[in-house]
Amino acid sequence: MAPTRVGIVGLKPKPDGVSDEMMNQLPGFWAARAHLPAFRAMPHEYEVVAVCNSSIESATKAIETYGLGESVKAYADPNDLANDGDVDLVVISVRVGKHSMLAKPAILEKKDVFVEWPLGATLSEAEELTKMAEAAGVRTSVGVQTRADPLVVKIKEIIESGKIGKVNNSSALIGSSLLPSATWIEGAEYYIDWKSGGNEFTIWLGHFLDSFIHVLGDFAEVNAIMKKGAAKVRILNTKGEVVNPDYPKTAPENILIQGVLESGAVASISQRKSTAEIDDVSFRWIISGTEGELEVIVPKHAWQFGIPTRSLKVRIGSNEAETVDFIGKDDKFESKVPVLAANPARQYDAFAKGDASTVADFRSALKTHVLLERIVKAAGWESA
Repeated sequence: MAPTRVGIVGLKPKPDGVSDEMMNQLPGFWAARAHLPAFRAMPHEYEVVAVCNSSIESATKAIETYGLGESVKAYADPNDLANDGDVDLVVISVRVGKHSMLAKPAILEKKDVFVEWPLGATLSEAEELTKMAEAAGVRTSVGVQTRADPLVVKIKEIIESGKIGKVNNSSALIGSSLLPSATWIEGAEYYIDWKSGGNEFTIWLGHFLDSFIHVLGDFAEVNAIMKKGAAKVRILNTKGEVVNPDYPKTAPENILIQGVLESGAVASISQRKSTAEIDDVSFRWIISGTEGELEVIVPKHAWQFGIPTRSLKVRIGSNEAETVDFIGKDDKFESKVPVLAANPARQYDAFAKGDASTVADFRSALKTHVLLERIVKAAGWESA
């Protein structure tokens, strides 16, 4: 079977004189850091045949920078990419504010489409893209790649097997100190802007929420509190110099969610902003059942990154807690591709096989968008 031919929107070329380590600290390089290595790990399943950036020059430079080959086409117009008969799948890896305008041409030309999370900058954008894609009959995927993480696959398996009994409680503590409160990075101001649609609430928390409801189901009842931190921050350039001392920060930092799940279980999620977590743990998730409970730990990283130090423990009854090995011997990606590319690779692998169990299509990801909107309304944030 021939590989799926991919056109990437947003493969930013590596700047001249910038090391790989420095590039990892700059915004806008997710396609290069995650998607491209994922595709390269599956040459029989995927082939990158086109790049579409803001200019032909930028796309051409990306093709050269990453050694994609002379046959790869360069585009500056998403309509031209969508009209390319040699492209099967369009991958959109840019800031959320442009997702809708870039995805629509591909959908209208009946291309399969991958869009980063969040799907849309607003719930209405996500709903519109979902309806368009379903009407066009195209396959879709959204970048909530943690559904494909062996950790989440194993958690879901344990819950559905009944090993810890009927779930009656779930509590999660989230720390976001990796995202500094008093300073921020030049070029990534959207992340501290509430109206951007791609901020700490929708991304840092949103990725976890997607896994949460994927495993445990949605909230039947939800209450919430959302609070801002610093009203203004200092914007720093790559040299650490202050380029704006008073940039407004409008996205919330401290968030409390609690309620009752559709299963009847009680649930709470608390996200806090500190200078550093006391235990260096960014995510601690405990799920309790009638027969036992499990604990998930993700130290000092974003939930979706799938870092090697993430862990899972299960305790049944009064027995000793046991560490669960969730990386199967057949896993093709753990420690074999860059860390950030492993979960995207698993997602693309499942997409190629038509396995919907670990891939969020537009309709499935829309559920997380709806939950985020319910949380906003429950917190009275719109009028805050």
